[in-house]
Amino acid sequence: MTPYSLLIPAYNCEKDLDRLLGQVMAMDYPKDSFEIIVVDDGSTDNTTSVANQYGVKLVKHPKNLGRVLARETAAKKATHETLVFIDARVNVKNDLLRNAHALDHLPLMGVGASDKYRSTIDRVFYCIRRKVYHPFEPQEKYDSELWLKPGSFDGRPKGTGLLIIDKNMFLGCQLEEKGQDVNDDTKLLWNIAQKSPILRHTDLSFFYEHRQDWNSLLKHTFFRGPKFLDYYLVPGGPLFYPWILGLLSLVGLVISIPFLPWIGYLMIALPIVVLIGASLWISEEFTDLPYCLFFFPPVALSFISGITFAQFSRWMGRRDWIKH
Repeated sequence: MTPYSLLIPAYNCEKDLDRLLGQVMAMDYPKDSFEIIVVDDGSTDNTTSVANQYGVKLVKHPKNLGRVLARETAAKKATHETLVFIDARVNVKNDLLRNAHALDHLPLMGVGASDKYRSTIDRVFYCIRRKVYHPFEPQEKYDSELWLKPGSFDGRPKGTGLLIIDKNMFLGCQLEEKGQDVNDDTKLLWNIAQKSPILRHTDLSFFYEHRQDWNSLLKHTFFRGPKFLDYYLVPGGPLFYPWILGLLSLVGLVISIPFLPWIGYLMIALPIVVLIGASLWISEEFTDLPYCLFFFPPVALSFISGITFAQFSRWMGRRDWIKH
């Protein structure tokens, strides 16, 4: 059996870590064929205590350094050559390691499943992901295999909630920039895909625990904006030119207000119309509509605000404001 090092970067997630470690410890796989390493990335809650209760290997950063460095620390501490990175908010299945062993390929990426009717937040994000990654069919209708390669990378679902990879390959694909505003998911996967196709397989499905408190969710969404900016909206990025065109159009509208006062009313009305239209577009069925109309706009505004704030911060030479 393939020996695995299960690596869990953790930051202020005591409840999620407790749940995840319980699932990992109960996996249907020889206990002497995997180790568990938790990297506490400067948590201020009881994350360290939870890890100690399960008797796993623990590495603690003295302060919050971000997921790039937390993963790197975990990889360097790993005993085995095959690494399994698991986000603390992930629910893993009992057969995860057996399925990974049977697939006989590296690197591997898990598939995030979702329960649309679990909560309002789950419902809204289900609708968002369905439209972003597959506009005409639900996520579940993907084939069991989906390959991420240089020619078929952008626009496909991807993430590092569950990533299985050779240790040397992972360390050889590290990002040059390691700040907390770096798009650590997409940039890392892009580096990996240049060396070997990444297999995203439904046999490695997992359930992601969304934040169920709206304050913490909107804060998290705001801080995801800079990460999106760091890959998609930088020069050469997939959405760079539309982003610049949008900014120039906005500046042009603002300049036009003194000469054409009705432009001001347009600037107020246009975002409202766009958000309503987007809410209608992402709704999968009629019963989704009230949820999307009411809850999608604040999520979208939080995300866009994070992108905009990060862009102006970069123009002013500031990239140290993210501590999330």
